[in-house]
Order: sequence, then C-alpha cells, then structure tokens
Amino acid sequence: MPIARTWLLALALLAGRGEAQSCRPELQGIAHNLAKGRPACQSSIYPHVIIGAASKAVDGNCGGDWFKDGTCTHTQQDTEPWWYVDLGDQYAISAVIVKNRGDGSGKRLEGAQIRVGDSVADHGKSNPLCGTITNTSLGSITTLYCNWLKGSYVSINIPGRAEYLHVCEVEVYGTKMEDQC
Repeated sequence: MPIARTWLLALALLAGRGEAQSCRPELQGIAHNLAKGRPACQSSIYPHVIIGAASKAVDGNCGGDWFKDGTCTHTQQDTEPWWYVDLGDQYAISAVIVKNRGDGSGKRLEGAQIRVGDSVADHGKSNPLCGTITNTSLGSITTLYCNWLKGSYVSINIPGRAEYLHVCEVEVYGTKMEDQC
C-alpha cells in the first residue's frame, strides 16, 4: 500500500503545471527519471559545430536554446527521423516528458510519436504508441501518460515526412517490472 501511495504522489507531482514538470530536481526518493544518463541513439547527427548527439536528450540539462546551451539533440533532415533511449531493463512506463527546443523551429516536433516497447528493430516504430506531440510552441513541455506500457525502450519518431528531429530533454517515469509468481 505505501508503494501505491508513493507512485500516486509522484504522478500527482508530474501532472502539475507544464512549467514545473520538466527538468526539476528528481522527486526526492519518490520517483526518478529512468532515462537520465542511459544510452540513446538517433537516425543521424546534424553536421554543425554544436554536436546534437542523441545523449543530449538524457543528460539532465534542460536548456532549450540550441545555439546558447548546446544541450539538444539534432538530426539531419531525414525521412521519418527517430530517436530512442535504452532503459537497460523492462519497466512499466507511467509518463514520458519531452521538452521542445525554445529558440526556434518548435513546429518540427508536430505529430512526433512516443512509443514504448522491447524492440528497436524498426527504431521502435512498431512498439505500442504512448502518445503524439501536439503542442509545439517554443520551449513547450509535453507530458504523455503511457498507461503503464511495458518496455525497455522509449522512442520518438516523426512519421510520414522528411524533417529534422530535435528534443532538449526526455524524462521517463515508471516502475521496474518484477517477476510474477
């Protein structure tokens, strides 16, 4: 029972106003960002003096200015670009939070799909859908509730078009899957 209350509290904190959700100190023993520091991969890296590597979305730095902060991912203009993080083990995912770039080009994330599952064979596109990003205002924070989808990978895909994919931070919250007896 105490564990259930703890998670309910964590979800209540995550469900607060958008400004307070992302890039806040971890929830002090209540929940922690499963994606932070985990290995990440993306379809390509934009050739620029600022390296937009996949790992920048899970580095814990929430700066949203590509040029000033240099802490966002950035692909080339790929057909159906993708990004994913390897959580290292299977988790039941309650929420995924995505911070958009704040200095321009926010519309590029329009329609991006967040998926959770155990496969990266197709860059996660066949994994179950957690949700779709619709708020693409500059610096927007999107919280998607995944209804405890199970998986080892969380991916972001932009389906059906050639586009640049960039995100400034991805936070993943959930609970470890335990063997059922």
